Amino acid sequence: MKIIAADDETIALEVLVDSIKEAEPNAEVISFKTGKEVLDYLSENTCDICFFDIEMRDMNGIELAYEAKKYNSKINIIFVTGYSEYTQDAFEVRASGYVLKPVTAVKIAEELRNLRNPVEEDKNSYDVYVKTFGNFDVYSKGDPIVFKRSRSKELLAYLIDRKGAGVTKKEIASILFPNQDYDRKVEDYINKIYREMTRSLNEAGLGEVVVKKRNYYAINPDKIKCDRYDFEKGKTSAIKAYMGEYMQQYSWATFKISR
Repeated sequence: MKIIAADDETIALEVLVDSIKEAEPNAEVISFKTGKEVLDYLSENTCDICFFDIEMRDMNGIELAYEAKKYNSKINIIFVTGYSEYTQDAFEVRASGYVLKPVTAVKIAEELRNLRNPVEEDKNSYDVYVKTFGNFDVYSKGDPIVFKRSRSKELLAYLIDRKGAGVTKKEIASILFPNQDYDRKVEDYINKIYREMTRSLNEAGLGEVVVKKRNYYAINPDKIKCDRYDFEKGKTSAIKAYMGEYMQQYSWATFKISR
């Protein structure tokens, strides 16, 4: 996600940029102090969202919004101002939102959750993109990771479902082999599918995704991009992607919405 922040007051711009980064840590934020700089940038670059101060000296923010939309009619414009009388002007330019100063990360996050034109996540831009809505699949730089054993893929799915919580071999056995007693044979098989899973991840250059301790395995949530995790953070694109199906190839998988 690429976001432009524009305000001709240095301190106000710094507060705006810091608030955006706090609300959306993974976003690329580019800041400008004049409308001309914004338009020069947009003439050669794309952008998903613009936060414009309305009362800039060189160009009114409303005017800047009209000019910006000439480059991309679907760009999300969010106005930032200390006054409320511009609401009608914001409506006429089909702005996505309106933030009254003082700017905070909470206010920014609320606008990002309710964009007029939701920003689609590009799985190609992430080292690891995990799709849990519908069927479970894992992508490395946009390419699907192939697992030689279906159980290895299922093991990874279960670790991702646990969101970083550690699981023992016995717990894994109760999920993957619910009708079998946990014995040495089952333990050895779990060791085998774990090795196959990590081999597939290592071949894709994703060896840091799984954490192994003496008594448990876990996923490292900070190393992956996951639609379910984004859903629980309130991200619009993930909410829209959820159609009531979660890892549907696995009978143990359930997803309870707590929103």
